[in-house]
Amino acid sequence: MFPKWWLAQESRCPMLDNEKRIRILQEAQSLFIRYGVKRTSIDEVARAAEIAKGTLYAYYESKEMLFAEVARNICADILAEANKAAEMPAPLAERLVGILDAEIGVLHRLVEHSPHVRELTESKEAMASATFATLDRDMKQLITTVLGEEHIARQDAAEMFIAAAVGTTQSGDSSAELYRSRLRAIVDVLLIGLKQTCETRN
Repeated sequence: MFPKWWLAQESRCPMLDNEKRIRILQEAQSLFIRYGVKRTSIDEVARAAEIAKGTLYAYYESKEMLFAEVARNICADILAEANKAAEMPAPLAERLVGILDAEIGVLHRLVEHSPHVRELTESKEAMASATFATLDRDMKQLITTVLGEEHIARQDAAEMFIAAAVGTTQSGDSSAELYRSRLRAIVDVLLIGLKQTCETRN
């Protein structure tokens, strides 16, 4: 199952015309994913959104600014799904799997579906790059907070779980169910080790 931003997206910025801006973002995102950011022109986005090129520039001064807002929307949805997982009334391991899958698992499955997704998430373009960097920091903080609720306070713990989630994408079937199952096994092992370390220190 793909996240909401893959199918449709609403803008989170002030609107000149809300419906038109949403349409621009939807079509831009679709084209970026299908053909890549570099191969997608403003003219193509305008045609897909059924508006004049000049009208599109009234909303976004450049393709870079348009891409930056698409990136913000993607990151906001990923973080929202991760927060939902963090707030689940479930065991710590299950919550961590949900958090990690919301970003790493979902993006890996989307890259398999369309390699151009990687161009979006690994962009070197300044505005979009900063947005994804902020997402990475927010995800680490969320993991740290969830671990802290169980009195696990190792400084590099969040990085350990993220590395495990990334590594898990490299082995076996990438379907959500099987990926989460493999990840759960690794998360369980990490939690046992971290809890033992904390108990020893105390």
